Amino acid sequence: MREPATTHVKSEDGVHVAVHDYGGSGTPTVFVHGTGLVSRMWDPVIERLPPERFRALAVDLRGHGASRVPVDVTFTDHRMVTDLTAVCRAFDIVGGWAVAHSMGGGTALLTEADHPGTFARLWVYEPIIFPRLGENAEGVSDMAEASRRRRARFDSRDEAAARYASRPPLDELTAEAMAAYVAHGFVDEPQGTVRLACDPELESRAFQQYLQDGYRRLPEITAPVLVAYGTASSDRSREWSPRIAEALPNGVELPFEGSAHFGPFGRPDVAAASIDGWFGEPAA
Repeated sequence: MREPATTHVKSEDGVHVAVHDYGGSGTPTVFVHGTGLVSRMWDPVIERLPPERFRALAVDLRGHGASRVPVDVTFTDHRMVTDLTAVCRAFDIVGGWAVAHSMGGGTALLTEADHPGTFARLWVYEPIIFPRLGENAEGVSDMAEASRRRRARFDSRDEAAARYASRPPLDELTAEAMAAYVAHGFVDEPQGTVRLACDPELESRAFQQYLQDGYRRLPEITAPVLVAYGTASSDRSREWSPRIAEALPNGVELPFEGSAHFGPFGRPDVAAASIDGWFGEPAA
């Protein structure tokens, strides 16, 4: 696996977004993560993509991975878009590509809505961009409370990996993806323990604040978008993914048979083949 060069891009609100640049001579392609996760989870997919076609840039949005944030950071739609927009401007991305999961998928789509032409094409897996009103909307309070209760500290990364691999939803991850998550989704503590880079309180705040008003903007996005989803997913993202594809002027849906919400990280070969194929298609 190529080891990326990591830099920090200044956004707004005192946020510095971490960008992991894998190099390559191909089209600049941002890889974005979901809530509570980390962009380096895309490593197993990135290593299966040809660098002559993809210059991979894995982006840790505010409060996640190696990003730097103040304690009062907020996670509303336009704040997340601000982060991704700052990265695209810093790397002069116009007509680039985007590959994103969950909240990252919603953020990439809304970035293109705000700044048309940033992405010539997008590949998103179960993007979180369906109708929702208020911080206590259907399912939101439960997700926020569950996140707040997450165990934040482990004796070691190996202990964290073993715990996550033994129960859903992270038991869907391959060993490669799990290793990437615990390597880059935790920070070392002086006493030898490790703690989550995305503090449970921040993750809970993200679930409460993100996606207040995004779905109505889908018709504005004219770039071709492949919307992938897992047929075994049990949350609203599976239900809404085909509707999102239909609402997009140039949307295409693709079911991952037997996969759940973490499909790209459970089947990196399938995901990489789909991504490579999608960006090899002629523009609509």
